[in-house]
Amino acid sequence: MVARPLTILMQNRPDSLTHPGGDTVQMERTAAFLRDQGHRIDISLESAPDLRAYDLVHMFNLTRPLETHAQAVNAVRQRKPYLLSSVYWNLESAVPWSAYEFPRNYWRRFVPVSVRNAIHSARGRIRGVAATSGDAATLQAQIVRDAAFILPNSQAEKRHLLEQFPFLPHDRLVVVLNGIDPPESESSSQSESADDGASTGDARGAFVCAGAIGPRKNQLNLVRAFRELGDERLVIIGNPSPGSDRYLRAVQVASGAHVTMHNAVDHARMHAILRGAKALVQPSYIETPGLAAMEAAAMGVPIVVGDLPPVREYFGELGFYCNPNSTRSIAEACRAVLAAPRRGGQEFAARFEWRTVLRPLISVCAELADAV
Repeated sequence: MVARPLTILMQNRPDSLTHPGGDTVQMERTAAFLRDQGHRIDISLESAPDLRAYDLVHMFNLTRPLETHAQAVNAVRQRKPYLLSSVYWNLESAVPWSAYEFPRNYWRRFVPVSVRNAIHSARGRIRGVAATSGDAATLQAQIVRDAAFILPNSQAEKRHLLEQFPFLPHDRLVVVLNGIDPPESESSSQSESADDGASTGDARGAFVCAGAIGPRKNQLNLVRAFRELGDERLVIIGNPSPGSDRYLRAVQVASGAHVTMHNAVDHARMHAILRGAKALVQPSYIETPGLAAMEAAAMGVPIVVGDLPPVREYFGELGFYCNPNSTRSIAEACRAVLAAPRRGGQEFAARFEWRTVLRPLISVCAELADAV
């Protein structure tokens, strides 16, 4: 138990439960960890909840700033300190225009960023989630400026934040790694999947890509790469990210005969699918990193991932790395999996268990408890 328990409100994007992502899992596991430490935790997805009952607010996701900015303004207005789990990378610099389907690829290539940001801000105000006008970078700068602590998922993300927002004091950034639950036993996974043959049967012995379908995850280049891999099979599991229905159709059109697609499945079924997979392939343009790749690595399943600083930091020699912008590089990384021996994942699993990686939050909360 902590010396002085805190009452903390966790906040995330309004669709974080209906369209769950890595930030959703991180929020839920962080809430469970802090409750175990003796803190009282509530969760709200509202823009401006009443904060009188809370000592502080813990927000997630700087990459999509409109909703987070409204929540940050609300906390400042009610004189409540807030933590920010940033889950951040500058997508404008990370995801090239060519990653998008037509006509969004031309939209991103020829329409200036300032015009696109103005349109996004206007849409946010129409939805009632933008507290003030401003482009994404301006809103993000305001969010990080007022945060009591910022909690990046890696040293690479910390460096990226300091590059993007050089006014930030270094001591306000505390790295809190992403985590995973201990892998289930193989027999447990098999029993969970016994009634799910349609979802898992065609994935056994195949390459599996898991996650929201959209330009950042790069499934379009992935299915093109599999044209170079002969009879190797690819199973893509996931739903389109918001606004990516047209991208999904582009992926379907570009897919060859050895590519199949399924809607997202629950966590237990995903574990069973990964256990039977030849490898997880996730050639994303940016990950901080992805939870699916972490869980696969913990089970000893080979992972093909984009060669990115946060990803290298987590996986080291466990990863088979590719250039996300090159279909040839993606195909070569998949071939490398076929020629390599399979490794165990016990050491990786122990290093990144949630109870281990979230420990820095104990000292952060203790410092804030003395201040509020």
